[in-house]
Amino acid sequence: MSMHLETDVLIVGGGATGLTASMLLSQYGIAHCVVSKYKQTSPLPKAHLLSIKTMEVFREVGVEDAIRAIACPDVNMRYVGWYAGLTGPTPDHGREIARLGAFGRGGLDNDWHAASDNSYTNLAQAQLEPLLHARTEELASANHIRFYHQFQSFKEGSEGIEAQILDRESGETYTIRAKYLLACDGGQTLGAQLGVKMEGHDAVATTISLHFAADLSKYFPEGETSDVLNRTILNPDVGEPGVLVPMGPTTWGVHSPHWIFNMIAAPGEHKPYTDEEVAARTCAILGIPREEIEVLQITRWALNATVASQYRVGRAFILGDAAHRMPPAGAHGLNSAVQDSYNLCWKLAAVVRGEADDALLDTYEQERKPVAQKIVSSAYENWQNAWKIAASFGFSPKQSSEENWAALRRLWADGKTADAARQQATAGIGIARTTYNHLQANFGYVYEHGALQADDVPAPQPLDAICDFRPSTKPGHSLPHAWLENTEGRYSINDITASGRFVLIAGEDGSDWCEAAKAIAQERGVWLNTCTIGISKGERFDLRGEWSKKREFGPRGAILVRPDRFIAWRSMDGQADPRAALEQALQKVLPTA
Repeated sequence: MSMHLETDVLIVGGGATGLTASMLLSQYGIAHCVVSKYKQTSPLPKAHLLSIKTMEVFREVGVEDAIRAIACPDVNMRYVGWYAGLTGPTPDHGREIARLGAFGRGGLDNDWHAASDNSYTNLAQAQLEPLLHARTEELASANHIRFYHQFQSFKEGSEGIEAQILDRESGETYTIRAKYLLACDGGQTLGAQLGVKMEGHDAVATTISLHFAADLSKYFPEGETSDVLNRTILNPDVGEPGVLVPMGPTTWGVHSPHWIFNMIAAPGEHKPYTDEEVAARTCAILGIPREEIEVLQITRWALNATVASQYRVGRAFILGDAAHRMPPAGAHGLNSAVQDSYNLCWKLAAVVRGEADDALLDTYEQERKPVAQKIVSSAYENWQNAWKIAASFGFSPKQSSEENWAALRRLWADGKTADAARQQATAGIGIARTTYNHLQANFGYVYEHGALQADDVPAPQPLDAICDFRPSTKPGHSLPHAWLENTEGRYSINDITASGRFVLIAGEDGSDWCEAAKAIAQERGVWLNTCTIGISKGERFDLRGEWSKKREFGPRGAILVRPDRFIAWRSMDGQADPRAALEQALQKVLPTA
């Protein structure tokens, strides 16, 4: 052994999960090291949809502006659509079958717009991760971000872990000693060493993705708008569906120079296509000559719907794809990974700084595993729904070309038969809401147990567990969004949350909560800010009444917001001994001996 490194947290994996954890720990002042066996970040253009919550985290760590500077503009990702191929010999080739507003329609959807001052965006992982890597190195010492350094093994002791790392450039092996270990390696190495099992539906199909360069703009109908992001292609001439997505990287919409075509795998389907067969099949489905596309890369990956049996094993924690794997339908994968890091890293920081005992870290699995189970289940159902939606149009790979054309043409015809077909198709499009309009599942999920003190006041019940988001300040819910005002204009309530800090927000007459919180924070060394908010009274002003409508507690009440913007505790009104109430709450949220 030529050397060793001492740190607080060792992060194994240099993808979006590990890099997000690094950026957060840097902002929280926690020493750490990232090791990745690869020379650089992933070149694969997958995991391209970035959710509202993910973009909120990226704003907090200072990388949002860099992402939006090169990401797909909002106007180019307002809809998803279904099409009879891309082009072909008849006017019906490439014809739109249906479209659906998606991903908050670029900020135009009122419910999504009210949920946050941030919005979805679209940027391929191959473009995203270099931005995260650059920001990671800005925030942390560059010699602690070590690519081409491969984790090999580790052993755990009473004070921490000792890991063996291979410098793949020099061939030398060295030791890293850390208090905690984060497995962000996609389950490639650490999960097996820890004895973690993946539970659920494993390798139920194989998905094939073709990344190619082409000028497809000439094949779109004249006047075709560029506001559709995902195009499901149902070409009766071929009978095999797929999804076409523009990938930029500089021009978007129908003029995008790069594209992804994902072949939709049916349950149990593992197509043994060669690379050339993939390219030829894609062109046949689109209806264009094979020589029109330049193949950039082809990836094949098993379609899983699994969740790790454990999220914590001693001093090691499982995050991202190592903890949950799911079909891409719904774009939950990378977004869930970022939220894993967001949930765990503030807890690690609190324990390393001595604000809480190690028991706080048990709440990572308590909170994140149930959310993963629900999201994986939803993604699995969404994947199966893709076939149900096609069937609602009368389209099936088992039918002849003539039968599929007849079914689609009924949708564009006149008469009662056509009306019935359109009614059926509309019902089918309704199924797609859970894939493209999943605000509750993707943004409004709730932690039922964990680092919070629950109350008995019922929360607003969503009409739909996947799509309908109802904001609440009940413990376990996200801090509701509202616009506040000062003499310089409006600002988001999220702006009063600070990286790694708790925030106590009281009503306009709740200053006694703030005084108690400041005293306790000083004594315990907790990172904590306070404020009162009211319409015409308080330290901050809610002139629009947005916060007052959502806060659910009275003028003398208060909430405690965690560093990840989830509500930890709430008092609906004032109490005779606010200090005692807060001390009890903080002991539940930040347990100490």
